[in-house]
Amino acid sequence: MLYLRPLNDQPTSFGLRDILVEIMRYARGLVLWFILCVFAAIIYIVSTPPEYYAASFVILEPRSSFSSSQGVDPGLLQTNLDNSQIESQIQIVKSERVLRLVFQTLNLQNDPEFVGPLPAQGVTPDLVKRHDAAAFTTFSDRVTVRRIGQSLVLEIGYRSKSAAKAASIANSITAAFIRDQIDARSLSMQRNNEWLQGRIDEIKGQQQAIEEAVRKGVLPDRQFSASDARIISSAAEPLSKAYPQTKLILLLAASFSLLTGLGAVSIFHTLNRTLRAKRHVQRELGLNCIGIIPFATDERGSGLPHTLADLRRDLAKLPKTLVAAIKSLRLFRRRRTDSDDNHFAYATSKAGMLSPFAESLRAVRTAIMGKEQSSGARVIGIASCLPHEGKSTIAANLAHLFAASGRHTMLIDCDLRDDALSRHYAPDARYGLSEVLQQRGKQITASAINLVPRLDFIPANRAGGSVDIDLFIGSSVMQEQLNALNAYDCVIVDLPAMSLSSDVKAVAPLLDTMIFVIEAGRTTSDDVTEALDTLQQANGKVMGAVLNKVPRRDWPVLLRRPRA
Repeated sequence: MLYLRPLNDQPTSFGLRDILVEIMRYARGLVLWFILCVFAAIIYIVSTPPEYYAASFVILEPRSSFSSSQGVDPGLLQTNLDNSQIESQIQIVKSERVLRLVFQTLNLQNDPEFVGPLPAQGVTPDLVKRHDAAAFTTFSDRVTVRRIGQSLVLEIGYRSKSAAKAASIANSITAAFIRDQIDARSLSMQRNNEWLQGRIDEIKGQQQAIEEAVRKGVLPDRQFSASDARIISSAAEPLSKAYPQTKLILLLAASFSLLTGLGAVSIFHTLNRTLRAKRHVQRELGLNCIGIIPFATDERGSGLPHTLADLRRDLAKLPKTLVAAIKSLRLFRRRRTDSDDNHFAYATSKAGMLSPFAESLRAVRTAIMGKEQSSGARVIGIASCLPHEGKSTIAANLAHLFAASGRHTMLIDCDLRDDALSRHYAPDARYGLSEVLQQRGKQITASAINLVPRLDFIPANRAGGSVDIDLFIGSSVMQEQLNALNAYDCVIVDLPAMSLSSDVKAVAPLLDTMIFVIEAGRTTSDDVTEALDTLQQANGKVMGAVLNKVPRRDWPVLLRRPRA
């Protein structure tokens, strides 16, 4: 079957299924990011000194103007306040005159909570002035004055590291505001001569009482008729901290981690062009995916633990120190490199014949047999776009499976530059494919090495021999040598990576069909499309693709057998 580019080149949609698949794919990362965000929030909460907030409440009760000749008490006449007048009262509370009175009365310019101590030497009047200004700025920034809804009630609050100090200062600010109201009324009465001397004495008594409240930070249990504001409740010492807000910060951290994590997954999915699942191969390449191949062993299958025992086993494998982690990473890479060279016959070995890897390759073998019966595809090339995608492992295991099924099979290492199969099966070979192509008249079967019953192998080069980079593998000699293998029921040709060599394009017309190996999560659809276009131009016949090194989370249902 000749590969054809799909007609629909429009960007693929990002549906609900893709979202759920991507979330499950990066479930570990999302959980880790969630834990890190919550852990950072907890560290911030623990490391931030707690602050307490206390507030007193004042209601505004304005009096209308009156004439003393009418003999009417101004406290009996009320008028309404509009928003601008209420906002004016708020600004009076926050004014420097009121706050400065509290600041100086309580001697807060020397409080270490607002500013650091002065240096022992070199103190100048200008330095003292700037020191006091900085302390007052810090003090005023912690004052909060706000209107409660649409009412005439004002909340006067203060935030401090001490609960008692927060309540005391809030009451002092309230008292200073009432004192300012009384002073304004007293001045008005003195100018207009509207009050009798007895009334003036009463007001002075109120002034003394409220000045005492400013000094002590405790509001008296009485009303002040000379003020347009009446105290509803004084500030009590708070029982719990007001800042940082633990529940709010944890909720924000959790929401932030979820939103950013899901957003990162969506962006990565949109920008990621790698092929990771069977539907990606068929949808983006228009190529039939004839096999989903997991790792040769499922030890590297990733995904969330299936049971509590799996979770405990995974936690026990975690390195305890950074040095152990580095050593484990190096050992993992070494084992991974070594394992790629030791799994060439894993599908027919005692340890691997019942593995998901072997079962997947048997499905590929069945697809090849069906193609062979329908079109006579006997010479099969195994190609890939990038190196180290596992094509040599698949080619060798397919050859072993064909031989185990009773077919006389030939395995040819056609990768002259990276002859992994030759180094493993024929480290002492005297002849190889390159020598056969350079010497006319020599039969390719003369260099064949028997590996197991019904399976022969032809190495790429002789041991220690150099590779002729000008050797044309698609010559008529190669065609004659392939025709000379009529005695074999199946010929598996391990081809080089197309990104490193043009030999695949040269030999493609000589093969009956080809299988393209794609490493899941590494090879992009753009790379594979370019490689397949090259094969199409060379009249290469691609039977389908094999998605290799698929992690456990993307295995088909038929491969998800229960673990022992």
